Amino acid sequence: MKFILTIAFAFFILTGNVKAAPLHAYYCFNALETANNVVSAFDDFLNSSSSDGMSTHRLYAFPLNGENNITHCIVGEHSGPDQFEKNNNIVNGSAEGQALLSTLNQNVTWVLNGAGTPILSAGEQDPNAPVGILIDIKAKDSAAFVKSLGKFLSSANPNGSITVFADTFTGVDNRTHYVVINGSSLEEAMSNLDSSLATPDGQNYLQRANKFRKVMSRSLIYLVKSWEK
Repeated sequence: MKFILTIAFAFFILTGNVKAAPLHAYYCFNALETANNVVSAFDDFLNSSSSDGMSTHRLYAFPLNGENNITHCIVGEHSGPDQFEKNNNIVNGSAEGQALLSTLNQNVTWVLNGAGTPILSAGEQDPNAPVGILIDIKAKDSAAFVKSLGKFLSSANPNGSITVFADTFTGVDNRTHYVVINGSSLEEAMSNLDSSLATPDGQNYLQRANKFRKVMSRSLIYLVKSWEK
């Protein structure tokens, strides 16, 4: 599987104090027995001069995600569609990039890919937070979902961060949005979710939420490594 070579048009709404990149492209795979090979392959390429001009990339592990057979996702944090295309050109246009793709194809089973745009956030964002809870959402009414969730998050004060993404390009089947709740530990991430929902605005949101959204799944994610650019 190659990185997608297509023009990526990102339609996005920025609401709240969103500091994340406008387009997060994710490539998810199963590497249950070959994770070390995958990390080494990304190290070799993203630490080389051949990757100059690339976006920051982060590798996440999915130790708990139900029936989903994804073990890892590599996420590229792009400043916009132009940067997304630039990344693809760098990877596909260099011998080192081709070597990365070859190694990945030999060591992983590709599961899905897509891209999301951050639209809402709360708390102090730390892109290198070690633990996160990923919640997949199917919005029945996207406008109502975003409006109600935005009101709730405006009063939330988590120790970590809560970020809401809209699926710009389809990744998970039927998913329209996903929420990432980060913390310095699993306990903190879970506390951030529970304490935020326990507030009056959180309770008001929960009372209405089933009318405009369905929670599809929750996954535990750990940051394996970041390659800052």
